[in-house]
Amino acid sequence: MRPSFGHGLLQHMLVLAKDAVKVNGTFPKTPEYIEECQYPEALDPIIVQGKIVICTFSTGFYNGTSSLRAIIETAKVLGFMGFVFVANPAYGNFVAEPIPFSIPGIMTPRTSDALSISRYYEQQTDRDQRGFVIRFNARASIGEGRIASYTGRAPIVSRFSSRGPDFIDRSRNPTDVLKPDILAPGQQIWAAWSPMSVLNPILSGNSFALISGTSMATPHIAGIAALIKQYNPSWIPSTIFSAMSTTASKYNNLGELIMAEGPDIHSLYPSTPFDFGAGLVNPTRALDPGLVFSSAEYEDYISFLCSLPNVDPATIKTATGELCSRSFGNPSDLNIPSVTISELRGTRTVRRSVKNIACKPETYLCAVIPPKGVVVEIHPSWFTIAPQKTQVLEIRLNVTQALDDFSFVTVLLEFREE
Repeated sequence: MRPSFGHGLLQHMLVLAKDAVKVNGTFPKTPEYIEECQYPEALDPIIVQGKIVICTFSTGFYNGTSSLRAIIETAKVLGFMGFVFVANPAYGNFVAEPIPFSIPGIMTPRTSDALSISRYYEQQTDRDQRGFVIRFNARASIGEGRIASYTGRAPIVSRFSSRGPDFIDRSRNPTDVLKPDILAPGQQIWAAWSPMSVLNPILSGNSFALISGTSMATPHIAGIAALIKQYNPSWIPSTIFSAMSTTASKYNNLGELIMAEGPDIHSLYPSTPFDFGAGLVNPTRALDPGLVFSSAEYEDYISFLCSLPNVDPATIKTATGELCSRSFGNPSDLNIPSVTISELRGTRTVRRSVKNIACKPETYLCAVIPPKGVVVEIHPSWFTIAPQKTQVLEIRLNVTQALDDFSFVTVLLEFREE
């Protein structure tokens, strides 16, 4: 958004675009012309010049043919003081990403807020018996809205964030590995941007922009990995991956389970590891994780690929240059900080090897928060491990009730001071 003249202190006349349409215009009477402010020839310049104009989300924005850039161009041509782009109850809420406006403007993506604006406007506007406006009395200003807020729920898994489970083929057969791996900031990140901005003209001329996407979360993880490597130069990639995974958090700043955005705009639901992976990355804690699942080497990942069901060894050879000389009994045998079994039947025992990277012996207690329908046992239930030594853990899973969906178990390795 961008504030109007007077930085929110001066009030300007408020006009609904539909009430400023030229009565005898020869243009199509479609929402793009009447409501969405896409075409300056549709609006009476005498009515809209120097006013704050309400433009409404409608058919054009819904099908992707209308744009904010067109609203801005209309506003420039006709001399708007500013514009308000509001949600339409007929189409519901919309997603509003912060973008630079060359003129004063603001987006109101929630229909509840749009209805409040509409009620005020109608209460202040005088109309004749035919419904035509005879006097515009509503006043408005656009203030500075770029105010940091640290009181809301955070983090929240964005709607566009990658979700699990991971599928091995087009038939959507799930793979025995947890995806996504981890959660990192990726919503409205201040990032470098090409001034040419070919695919997003509204950002043309800007060297930086607020960008959202998995491509914004990935550099955070890469940067954190680099810092961990600098702090612990001898660590290999699987050690760094383990450190970030085992120290991540699945709880938000309110101490509650991280929420995720649902398919409906502004809707939230309790997330699962298929939303956040290991949880929200914590760079400071990852520097000293205590134990790591670090024995997964390059050859182990080849064995994992070769153990996938219905895999074609020739495809593995083409992709990696390696032969399937050996494979795991099950893909879930890959020594990573999670266990994923897409189709658990009867009983399965999975082994994990952990290494103490601390400089002194440490004692850990094992605890389990089991899912519905599965009994989980860990052996040993506690252990003391010397520095740089490893401990093998056996995780035994036994089905007690067949379910037709994924369920999740939490395994805790709690450090105990001597």
